[in-house]
Parts: sequence; C-alpha cells; structure tokens
Amino acid sequence: MQRGPKLWMPTKLTSVATTRRGNASFPSSLPFFLKSRVWQFIFVQLTFRSNLKPHNQSRNHPSSIRMGNVFALRLASLSTRCSPCQNRSTSTSTSSIINSTQAPLSTQEIASSSSSSSSAALNLLSSFSPPSSAYVHLPFCRRRCFYCDFPVVAVGERSEASKPYYDSTMLNYVDLVCREISATARGSPGGPLNTIFFGGGTPSLLPPYLLHRILDCLQSNFGLSSQMEISIEMDPGTFNGASLSELIDYGVNRVSVGVQSFNEKLLKACGRAHSLKDVYDAIEIIHSSSLDHWSLDLIASLPFLTPDLWMHSLTEAVEASPTHISVYDLQIEEGTKFGKWYASGQHPLPCEDDSAEFYRTASRKLREGGYDHYEVSNYAKTGYQCKHNLVYWRNLPYYAFGLGSTSYVERRRFSRPRKMKAYAAFVDDFEKAEGKVDFPEDSIEERILDTIMLSLRLAQGLNLREFAQLYGRSVTVAFCRGLQQFVESGHVKLLDIDGKDVGNHECHERHGIQWDVVERREETIYMRSFQTDPEAISCKPLRTKIASDWQALFGQDLPSFLKPDTVFVRLSDPEGFLLSNEIISSLFSAMSIVK
Repeated sequence: MQRGPKLWMPTKLTSVATTRRGNASFPSSLPFFLKSRVWQFIFVQLTFRSNLKPHNQSRNHPSSIRMGNVFALRLASLSTRCSPCQNRSTSTSTSSIINSTQAPLSTQEIASSSSSSSSAALNLLSSFSPPSSAYVHLPFCRRRCFYCDFPVVAVGERSEASKPYYDSTMLNYVDLVCREISATARGSPGGPLNTIFFGGGTPSLLPPYLLHRILDCLQSNFGLSSQMEISIEMDPGTFNGASLSELIDYGVNRVSVGVQSFNEKLLKACGRAHSLKDVYDAIEIIHSSSLDHWSLDLIASLPFLTPDLWMHSLTEAVEASPTHISVYDLQIEEGTKFGKWYASGQHPLPCEDDSAEFYRTASRKLREGGYDHYEVSNYAKTGYQCKHNLVYWRNLPYYAFGLGSTSYVERRRFSRPRKMKAYAAFVDDFEKAEGKVDFPEDSIEERILDTIMLSLRLAQGLNLREFAQLYGRSVTVAFCRGLQQFVESGHVKLLDIDGKDVGNHECHERHGIQWDVVERREETIYMRSFQTDPEAISCKPLRTKIASDWQALFGQDLPSFLKPDTVFVRLSDPEGFLLSNEIISSLFSAMSIVK
C-alpha cells in the first residue's frame, strides 16, 4: 500500500533496497515518511540497489558495487536530520559532503533569469512554499507481519469483547493527531491541500467516522482543493462494501490494497492477517463500488517464492484491473521475525539473481498489461499515477502527522517518535511551541543529492538543463562525467524535451498541438504549429540553440555523449534500475561528495 516514500530499487540494486508490507519501505534508520509507501518511497527508493534486489537497503550484498561510504553518508545524514527527538546540538546535519565552488542561485537571481529557466526557478522556490500535501500515519494493525519494522500498534481482531479497547485506543490517538494538525497550522500555515495519504499500519481498521474527523480537522486548518486526491491503505478482510462506501462519501477517492501475494501459503509464510479468499472478496468489493482509482500492492522475493508463483501473482494482479500496481522487493530488517529466521540471499529467500529476474519479469509483464512503469516500484495506467507519491519523488514539501511520520516543511525534515507515549509527549511540547520546531534546514549539498537520488527513481528522469540552472557548472560537469560510462553501456538514456530518445523528433501530439520539425540549422530546431490554422505556418524555436547552451556551459568540458537536444537523463528499464545503486554511488564519487 503506500505510506510514504521509501527508497528502493530492484534487486541488482542491493545495499540500499527496501522492503515493505506492500508499499516500499525504507531502511529503519530513515525517516518514516520514506517508509511510507510512497517514497514508497524519498529514498530507494533513495537507495536503489545496485545489483539486483529492489530494496534491500539494510544488507550489504557482495555482488553490489560498494555504495558504502558515499551513499551511506547521505543516508546517515538524512536519518540524523529527521529525528525530532534529538536536540539540535546533537542532530544537526552532517558536514558538507559535496565540494562545489558554484554558489546556488539566489531567489533574486532566479526571479530575474530568462524565461527558459522559469521551470527551474519554480522548482527551486517550491521548497520555500507551504506544503500542499499531507501524510497521516494510522498505526493500527491486527498483528505485526513477520517482515514489518514500521511503527504499528497491534490491536488484535475486533470483537464485541475488544470493542471498548479498540474504540478508546483509536479515539485517543485521533485526538493526538488532530492536536498536532492544529498546532502545525499555527506554526507553518499552508494549503489548500491537493493530496492526503492515510498510511499505516492498517488505516482501514479505523472506523470511518474517526477518519472523517481527521479530514474535517485538515479542512478547517488548511483547506482542501476541489481536485484533491485522498488515498487510504486498506488490507483485505478489514473492510466491506458499507465501510468503503462511507469512506467514499467522506471524500476518499483512491485506495491502496495490500494484497502482497495471490498464494495462500506465501501469505501465511509472511504473517499476513488476511487469506486468499479475503483478497478476492476485497477486489470484488472495490469493483462493486463507485471507486475508479485503486492500487494493488505485491511483494517480490518472499520466502519460498518461485518464478511460477511470481508470474501467477502478476497475472492475477493484471486481471484484477487496478489502475495502479506497486511492486516491492522484500527487505530483511533487524528486529523482525524474518530478521531472526532468515539471512538475505539464502534459502528459503531468493538469491540476488533470482530477485533481479523477479524485477525484470514484473517490469515486462505489467508493461505488457498496459501499465506505465513510471517509478522504480510503481506502475500505473495512463492518467492514474499516484499524485501523492510524486510529491516525495519530486522532493516537494509536505506535512506529516502521527506516530513515526516524517515531514518536509520549510526545508526541514524531522520525524516524530515511534512509541505512543513519546509521541504523546511530543504533541504536548509541540503545542506549547505553537507548532514550531528548531531544526536545521537542508543544505544546498543535501538538496543536490536528493535531487539526483529522487529524480532517477522516475521514468521521466532528471531534467539536466534545470539541474544546471539550479546548481551551476561545476556540479553539472562532475555529474555528466559520472554519467558517461553508463550512457555508453546503455544503463542511462538521454531524452529530449518531450521525453523522447534524443534525435527522435517525428511529428507527435503534445498538449493538443501538432508539432513537426520543418528545419534544423546551426543546431537550432524550429517547430511548426498547427494549433489553429493549418495553413498558417508559425515557425518558432521550441528548442533554441540547445547545443550552443551546452557549449557555453561546459566549454572544453562538453561530454562527447551529450547530444544537442538532451534535456532529461534517466535510468533504462529494467537494467538501469537494477544497477541504480551502483550508478548513484558512482555519480556521488564523481562529484567528490566525500571530502
């Protein structure tokens, strides 16, 4: 399901991959928001694995290229900066890890820059803007799955006997969350909200009227946009047609169902509380509802998983016809039952090569089924990408509320306590401080690293021209030098302004306009618009002197692989994604990230 960003990449990606109950998850040391299915989620998903398994961040696999010092430093830095329980004196970010003589553009410089850099200016300024997204952690579960290390509260099965405990526990928690929301609005006002994500835990265990109360609190403090996306994670066996209908009435318009596997034995092997019958019942309930946007989660590399069983789960997932599918690789975390029972890469867990093949199979099967592989672990039908998850991957600000959650507000990341008593104390102190947190801002170096790690998780990739506008020549030159070997090997692709392979400018429709190349001279590409009058040819430079721009930026350092119309760089699918850890580690080294 999806909770927040989690850093992860495919198997041959190793040391930094992740696991998740159905949503990708981050290493236990990372901020929870990353563990939320979204960044499902900023990192792996910041940590991609360099060799094969999409998410095994906590383990070091001998076949993976050493991400070691470089990547570990960044992850450690994030972990330190995200802990709200520490005093500022002990939780300040690590010392600068990127040596750059190029100063970042100031707000004034950006505002006065040419129109061609307006999108770059917008992205740079966006981290100063109030968040328009919110993650809410609802930690309640029937029981803890064998692989789960998220902050959850196991409440058992609901019954008449347990109802008083259920109700009082959940009511008290919702009170705390609403208090935190109100205090946050006083200290960091923002809104209206465009996306809300309820992650867990198992949010569908919360009675709908209590979720409605949280939505009302968000509405009164921040406001909700008319086109907003409200997502909730739901486990099979924890909802019925009536409760789903009630949630839809309250505004929920996207659900993420934590199926994890279409095999009864595998569900039991990983400690899931639902049965295979519950899975098919849940799918039927959703199909019978008015909901038209829902996601289905699967976990690869479970104990005893075989290629045939994996293909069966993928086939059943496609036949269920969700609009979105998330595929996460199992990560073994210390302190979990799996962590006590199993060793990564050893039977009954798949070896690294098998895990990599599971990733390739998923990418091929789901794309053949009509799903776009828009992010390392996420696939969607056209128009149904998870808007909330994209907030994490684009490194935009967002609020977070509840146990263990991590927010990114005013360029500050910090995590709430993972234990209920400590979280309650945090809310008390937070209210007294009027919603203000004394915590250091991200440095420019940290933003550069985050931009690289997060952008390369997406099929769209990293906007190289925007990157150069934001961070300057020296950083961009070093980045391109690090890219060259992977461009030559085919693990990194170059794309033009429309996301096409460079050099491919055949007539295609873009934003309702038919564009056609009519001439190319002196490396300037002129386009013809037929938007209104097909007879009136209006020649204008859509890509004006791109080659000259690159030459001016790089001078004699212009990389030989950089084509005149290059705008985006991305990892190839699936092989580039599988080597993501290695690629990112190499890029960081090339940029002299470690002093």
